[in-house]
Amino acid sequence: MGKSIEENIAAKREFSKLELELVQTADAAHKFLNILKSSLSKYDRSRGQYFLNTSKRFIKYEIQEVKKNASDLRYLATRIRRTKKPSESEINAARICMNQTSEAMIDLIRAARVYDHNYTTSASMETPVDDVLAGGDSMKMQTKLFGKTHNNENSKSMEDLFRSGSNEFKVRLTGESFKTLDTVEAVVRLTLRSSFGGLNALRTQISTTEKALAASLA
Repeated sequence: MGKSIEENIAAKREFSKLELELVQTADAAHKFLNILKSSLSKYDRSRGQYFLNTSKRFIKYEIQEVKKNASDLRYLATRIRRTKKPSESEINAARICMNQTSEAMIDLIRAARVYDHNYTTSASMETPVDDVLAGGDSMKMQTKLFGKTHNNENSKSMEDLFRSGSNEFKVRLTGESFKTLDTVEAVVRLTLRSSFGGLNALRTQISTTEKALAASLA
């Protein structure tokens, strides 16, 4: 009996941590978007784009999708806090929200690359847009950006977007400023690098909470 009570308390504690991690991830995503919108405005102004064909306007939909997913993360945190006895349902919802957030980030980078393809002639674009947008390459793109486990769950931090070993996605950070960045994709990636800590902590907490719940039900 005593062991069962301890395990129930442990599960409740992990759900509280999951709630906190969801809120922190949502806050980080909102912070990233605010910085990104400001950075895109600076990028557009530096290139004489004020009204038509601005990068900020071009990827507006993808920005809204990231914002929506951040709101979903916060909503789920509230749901966990108000639920008397959180269950596997909340854990599954957290995993879905996490994956949707990662997909929204990928779509944001993809949209930035499409903008560069349409409006930028920089030689720094290393991969043809068609290769990125091909439907069959969607899972391959996710693997390169986030990594995956056997169940396709995102398994690496957002920092992997900028890992030095990847020639395709590398961004040189030393001495770089938004004024000298020559593509919108580079602006998006650098902003992610500097203002969004990633999804790894959330992924870990989801797994820990799931294990604690299973132990309490055994």
